[in-house]
Amino acid sequence: MRVAIEEFILINFLMDFLFLYLASRGTWFFSLKRLLWASLLGSIYSLIALINRLPPFFHSLSFALMTLTAFPIRDKGLFLRTVFIAFTGLFVLGSAVRLSLKNGGGTLLMGIIGAGAGAVLVSVMKAAFEKTGNERQAYFFVRLGESFSEFNAIIDTGNLLKEPLSALPVLIADEQALGKSFLSRAQKEKNTRQAAYASIGGDGKMMLIRADEIRVNVSGRWVHAPDMWIGIYPGRMRGGVHALAPPVVSINNRGKSKGTEGEL
Repeated sequence: MRVAIEEFILINFLMDFLFLYLASRGTWFFSLKRLLWASLLGSIYSLIALINRLPPFFHSLSFALMTLTAFPIRDKGLFLRTVFIAFTGLFVLGSAVRLSLKNGGGTLLMGIIGAGAGAVLVSVMKAAFEKTGNERQAYFFVRLGESFSEFNAIIDTGNLLKEPLSALPVLIADEQALGKSFLSRAQKEKNTRQAAYASIGGDGKMMLIRADEIRVNVSGRWVHAPDMWIGIYPGRMRGGVHALAPPVVSINNRGKSKGTEGEL
């Protein structure tokens, strides 16, 4: 059976997009443009590899370039986890297609079966990762002017820090979570506050700012976060944790979360 080049590229494009999308869905604000470019890169490489029979090293290099194009690398742990999930789904799909070609079966049918099996496995893995660990996490998207950051935070019942005048809760994040661009923009803000804090590492004061937008993902979908300030922790936190969310985040995401779903 002959397959046109355009059809081959289209099929590979759709399969790559499916698993890149499933791996990133509900994890962070992803860019549709990045996913499309990454899928196109992967499908074109698949055609080149088929024609020239490239060695496995080039397959690995192609996958690395595809995932770097598709996913932001601001949170290394989250990036590696998403890459692993995407790889698993694509591996299951590829194994089904290769098995079909080896046995002379229907490649399209095995591709559909492989895609379905891979999609189920990706969903199960994402659910398992979400439940791993004793600390509940939330993913945040914060924007200040044209600067924005995406990071995960521990929902800390001990984070009772309030902004002194409004008594609103505070999302505490260090420089690792917020990034240099966001911090640089925050330092130019005029409407800032100061709040005293006490931690295992010592006592001090941190600057509080109001972001233009804060969205949170606790239960698998993005919603507007409860009204809160962002506390910029001086330096870096200890223990591999870079952000602490107030407990109100968990309360407001039980059942039907208040807010509007959104994607970037």
